[in-house]
Amino acid sequence: MQNELANEILEGMIAEIREQGIDTASLIPRLQEVRELALKEEDPLLARALRLCWQHITENDGFHLAFVEEAETQEENLSYMLELMVRSDNKYNRDELREMTNMLQQMV
Repeated sequence: MQNELANEILEGMIAEIREQGIDTASLIPRLQEVRELALKEEDPLLARALRLCWQHITENDGFHLAFVEEAETQEENLSYMLELMVRSDNKYNRDELREMTNMLQQMV
């Protein structure tokens, strides 16, 4: 993302997930906050990815998208998706983020 505050929030969530796991009560409001910032940036991919991410976590009480083959846990997959968002100006990261977003859409 271009917004420094959004990236700080995302990086904070990544650190928290790695240390404490997925705490839905803590993550959902911050994902929603970052989504608002993505909307202000007029980045529909990030806005959609963030919305689908928090909806999936809410509905499933966790992140059950297995995208990264080497990842052993849902925390690793969620952290990876958030890392892609932080570095979303990279074309390849956007491609992977788009693929993950499409997978989440199909799970709904």
